[in-house]
Amino acid sequence: MSSTLRARMVARYVELRSKLERIVGSRDDAADAMQETWLRLSTTSSSTSDGGTVNNADAYLLRMAANIATDQYRQNNVLLVHGEIDELMHIVDEVSDPERIASARSDVQALSQVLGRMPRRRREILVAARVEGQLNDEIARRFDVSLSTVEKELRAALEFCKQHLPDVEAAQRGRFAGPRKY
Repeated sequence: MSSTLRARMVARYVELRSKLERIVGSRDDAADAMQETWLRLSTTSSSTSDGGTVNNADAYLLRMAANIATDQYRQNNVLLVHGEIDELMHIVDEVSDPERIASARSDVQALSQVLGRMPRRRREILVAARVEGQLNDEIARRFDVSLSTVEKELRAALEFCKQHLPDVEAAQRGRFAGPRKY
C-alpha cells in the first residue's frame, strides 16, 4: 500500500502541497511536511501495514501531511517552563536606561543640526532613502534626477554625516546601500 501512496504523492505533489499550504498557511511548512510524509511512506514497509485499502488517496495523504505539520508546529512552539519565565523576569531592560535615552536624544539633536546644514535636495534625498525607505529609482523619479545623481547625493550626505557627527555610532556605520522597502 505504501508504494501506491508514494506513486500517488509523486503524481499529485504540486496539488497536494498547494492544498496543504492553504491549511498550514506557509509554503515552507507545507513543503517540510510533504517531505516528512514522503519519508514516512518510504520507511513504512508493506509487511508492517495492515493490508487495508485507502478509498481516497489524496485525502489520506493530505491528512497525513497536515498531521505531520501540526506535530512540527507544536514541537517548534513549546511553551516556557516556570524556571525559564523566572529567568526572563530578571533580565535588565537596557532600552530604558536613562543614560542611553539621554545619549539618543543628544544624537538626534546633533543629526537635526547637521541635516539643517546640508543642501535642501541632498537632505530630502537622504530622508527619502533612510527615513521613508524609498528605493533609489523611486527617489530618482520623485526628484526628476538620474539614478547616479541619487547615489552621489546619498554618498555625499552620508559622508557629511560621518564628518560632522564623529561621536554618533549610527553615522559612523552608515552604509551607502541599505535595507529599504522589503
